[in-house]
Amino acid sequence: MKAKLFDVVSWFLKYSESVLGCGAQGFLGFIGFAKEATWGTAVAATYYAEAFSESLTLAKDRYELKNIFGVAAEPDDAVGLDRVAGEIVVPGYPVILGAMLKGVMETTSITVIASGALWKTEFLTFNGTNFSTTCPVTPYTFEVFRDVTSSHQYRGCALSRLQLSVAPNQPLRASASFIGRSSVVIAKTAATFPGSPVLPFTFDTASVSVGGSGNARMEAFNLTIDNGFEGIPTLDCTSTIAYIRRRTPQTIRISGTYDFPDITEYNDFVNQTERAMNLTLTKANSFSLYIQIPRVVYNAFPMGMGGRERLTVSFEGIGRYHTGSAMALNIALTTTKSNF
Repeated sequence: MKAKLFDVVSWFLKYSESVLGCGAQGFLGFIGFAKEATWGTAVAATYYAEAFSESLTLAKDRYELKNIFGVAAEPDDAVGLDRVAGEIVVPGYPVILGAMLKGVMETTSITVIASGALWKTEFLTFNGTNFSTTCPVTPYTFEVFRDVTSSHQYRGCALSRLQLSVAPNQPLRASASFIGRSSVVIAKTAATFPGSPVLPFTFDTASVSVGGSGNARMEAFNLTIDNGFEGIPTLDCTSTIAYIRRRTPQTIRISGTYDFPDITEYNDFVNQTERAMNLTLTKANSFSLYIQIPRVVYNAFPMGMGGRERLTVSFEGIGRYHTGSAMALNIALTTTKSNF
């Protein structure tokens, strides 16, 4: 009897290991995406991104049906609108970064740097021209494989907020927040990750200038481009949003950390002095990223001594519109791709 029981247990353990596996692993997942021609109409992935994390998900609104119902138990509710949203954090590979910038800024100009090899794409502040009447910017379809046999596909994803961050001992990080239209489960595709360059932009090629002069005291830099999107539902016989609209104008925000040997930057804060702020990163073979913010004013420059340690200041700033260049932000990216 014990031998038979042992045989049954052994069979079950082998069956569980072969059929049920050892659970999904994040390192075996991948993220693919491609830009859509029509908002919400799915397309197969053309980019595949190695990522730090992702949180794209489908959530369902719920609503109550009654308040006065004669019993002490909670009554049934009803399911409402589908909400697709989440964030993807990726290292700053040049081509992947270009696709993200295309999604958040839209307006571009393209210059040939080396015929058939390198192109410089400029991404400018929103100029008032929307992608379509239903979506303000270029929408994307995302495929997210989470090591569970099939992939989840998120359609009609508009990039609402993009943050670019760089600090010592880190690559450039792009944190992209999306609002989507719908989600389905699909068969997973085969991922092919970027191969040129092999590594993303990294901190050790970053240089900063403030007011036209190099500034070696900045220890961290963050740029946030916020489109302020929201999904709008209508009475159109569906449970998905009908279009995406802007709640606010596009805003440009800067933050970071300064070493604090003198009060030069503090005086700029007190006097509300506007300065240009630029950030440059490079890679071998002429890959480059150049961020130009022509008018920056500090809106927070908090100082304090938390103890005996070295003092730093975590500043915040606003990127203002520059009438001469008709922009609040210009990002020039040189890659092997001619058109995003």
